Amino acid sequence: MTPTASNPGAPRKVLLATDLSARGDRALERAVAIAASQKAQLIIVHVFEELDESTLSYGRRAAPSWQRPPDVVAIAKRRIRQGLRADLGDAVENATLLIEEGDPPEIIERIAESERVDLVITGIAGERLLASRPVILGRTVQQLLRRLPVPILIVRNRARSSYQHIVVTTDFSDSSGRALQLALRFFPTQTLYLLHASEAPYASLVSDSHRHAESYREVRAEELSSFLASIFLPEEDRKRIVPLVEHGSPQQLVSEYVHMHGADLVVLGTRGRGAVVEAILGSTAKGILASLPCDALVVSGPRQ
Repeated sequence: MTPTASNPGAPRKVLLATDLSARGDRALERAVAIAASQKAQLIIVHVFEELDESTLSYGRRAAPSWQRPPDVVAIAKRRIRQGLRADLGDAVENATLLIEEGDPPEIIERIAESERVDLVITGIAGERLLASRPVILGRTVQQLLRRLPVPILIVRNRARSSYQHIVVTTDFSDSSGRALQLALRFFPTQTLYLLHASEAPYASLVSDSHRHAESYREVRAEELSSFLASIFLPEEDRKRIVPLVEHGSPQQLVSEYVHMHGADLVVLGTRGRGAVVEAILGSTAKGILASLPCDALVVSGPRQ
């Protein structure tokens, strides 16, 4: 498939990584909607850990061979395909279904690379009953954030409409500039709210903390203007950007903005991939992801 004439920057190949859970239906809905609206090829990937027939047991005793299904893997694959067809209906005829065994992050990375996908879509982990803290992303998503060079859309909410209120976070880094440029390509008509939030240093040591914070905000506003001037952007794209500079915790302010203004997507840039980069994203971006009530598009920087 090729990008639509109205949006040449749209993703051409979209990969949905799904665990087929009830909550995963939200990512499935969004992937189907994006693929349909952008006329993109949709690849649906489900990976399950290798099934060891010796662990299939009744109580403590291993099940005898005559009680076990003749091909556990084949039966599992058939049921998964049937379920996807029931969920997608006619849309499944235009999608490529890949069901494999093994380590999910490793296989998803391999498929994304071999298929040269432009966007990976996935959901968040389910909540564990009586867990001491919520499970935010899950191991597979965390590994994908480490490993994949392509943007990853993490879906939390139902796909009731296309994204309308989009926030792009920035710390004036090259990575956040790349995230902004990609957001402008993916969403060619929407207004983008470019938000920078940071806390003024030494605020507790000054006599007038309010004035100190306001002076700091003004400095940051000038830096944001310089940041935008340093990025190559068509003039029509610049007109779609609304700059916002706030003083305070980035995690708190981004979450508050989403709640108060009804934003449905937050775009974050990361500083790179690999173990060197604070495991995944850096503490600020991880904190924002953990507190978001909406979907998030994570745009990776170059490998470090």
